[in-house]
Amino acid sequence: MKLTRRTLLSTAAAIGTVTMMNPLPALAQDRPNLLIAVDALWETMDPVIGISTSGARVHYNLFDTLVRRNRWDDADGTELVPWLATSWERTTPTVWTFHLREGVKFHDGHVMDAEDVAFSISEQRLWGENPEAPRGTRYANGIIRVEATGPLTVEIETEVPDPSIAYRMVTPVGFVLPKHYYEEVGLEAFGQNPMGTGPYKLVSFDPSTELVAEAFDDHWNGPVPAQSLTFRIVPEYSTRFAGLAAGEFDVIVSIPADQVEQVRNTPGIVALEKSIENYPMFAFNTLNTEELPDNPLTDVNLRKAMVSAVDRDGIAQALWGGATYVPAPFNFPEYGDYFDPDRKAAYSYDPDRARELLAMTDYDGEELIWHITRGFYPNYEVAAEFMVEQWRDIGINVRIRVVDNFSLAYQRPFHMLNMSMSSEFSGDPYRPLWLDWGPNSSRVNASHKTWVPTEGYLEAGERFAAAQEFEERNAAYLDMVREWEDDTPGMYFWRNVVSYGVREDLNWDPGNSAVTIFDRLYIK
Repeated sequence: MKLTRRTLLSTAAAIGTVTMMNPLPALAQDRPNLLIAVDALWETMDPVIGISTSGARVHYNLFDTLVRRNRWDDADGTELVPWLATSWERTTPTVWTFHLREGVKFHDGHVMDAEDVAFSISEQRLWGENPEAPRGTRYANGIIRVEATGPLTVEIETEVPDPSIAYRMVTPVGFVLPKHYYEEVGLEAFGQNPMGTGPYKLVSFDPSTELVAEAFDDHWNGPVPAQSLTFRIVPEYSTRFAGLAAGEFDVIVSIPADQVEQVRNTPGIVALEKSIENYPMFAFNTLNTEELPDNPLTDVNLRKAMVSAVDRDGIAQALWGGATYVPAPFNFPEYGDYFDPDRKAAYSYDPDRARELLAMTDYDGEELIWHITRGFYPNYEVAAEFMVEQWRDIGINVRIRVVDNFSLAYQRPFHMLNMSMSSEFSGDPYRPLWLDWGPNSSRVNASHKTWVPTEGYLEAGERFAAAQEFEERNAAYLDMVREWEDDTPGMYFWRNVVSYGVREDLNWDPGNSAVTIFDRLYIK
């Protein structure tokens, strides 16, 4: 049985085994050794400390999460399926109980139990005052207790009733680590020589060159379709493409948009373009600060004018063709029941309206500085140049300042700041709308903060976080979106796109995800 969001909100969520999905025959001994050419690898393979696109490409092959998103039947993964947890239920308003799969082995043969799961989501790791993996804290927000209550049962208690807990277990905080090994080697050594329960186990890892993993034939959801995986850093796209065309590589990542057609027309190669749950944007700096005491962007009408002046649909079409689209804010298909394909943005391309809004401000041509991190978001800098021209057409003066890293981008003063938002929680807008823009977010609290949420946004957010039933939660969600759009603290560009070149005889499809998984559900 698959889970929809409505099913999850019921008191019981018992689910049948996943191992019967898409059964494969036993694999021959000559299964392939796959070589994946990537542009980078993260410096650690701890799956929470290493949260990033370059890390996630690897993590889901070495580790398993408690719950998984079904991308093999639905590319957007709006439904949840059991993974290391076979079922879960809400046993009190603030307590969820997870029942674990029996007989799951870590790569050293140790059998996973509830102590491993409790440790992986523990105060020490994720949600204490000084957690070892602070990058995961946002996913663990509100958790106050994680306890093994039996050999294969774990309780997760939250400060207030929270219907999103099962959805959180598909994110990096749902990865299960071996407590015994982690405590033996420590944080840093674990990141360099990780161990999980995934379909492949580590052989070697050098973050400057490559990671090699081999099939873990004791994987609970075998058989494992490849003999080995090698993620090799090949920084230059032209070299990656040449290696794929020559048969050296089986998969390459990050094809430039203007090169996709060339890959598609190369014999023996398939080009995949995937629209993923990441949304490039910029944040308006809406604050007067010591470095920026007379910031024109404190005027909401100037912000609305700038959004209305940009033809995002035209820019996205010019840069991506039909590979993606421009969403209304926080109206994303991975939200499941919350997604409304007919909802439109409150402010879209309308130059006349932009001029009217601009005329309502005191803006007088002051230069606005836009900080952009070089090469981090595909097509971002090109799109920014188009936008600057469209703002110039209505009398708004924006200068792009491209810098080499985020530390430099965050240095004030700036009027606009590049960023993106992701929504790993399938079926629920909790992560991007509340965790990324709410009162505890970096937009509000970090040194590079750009926004103070409105009272209406905070009130709706509190209702949203506390609501248990879909109708009540959906109403609060829509109120939050209206408040966000009315204050316009940023502008979304498009749904991000990742691309792969794949040898034709490798029947692999990652779904709409930046994650690459080479288990039997993704290789047919």
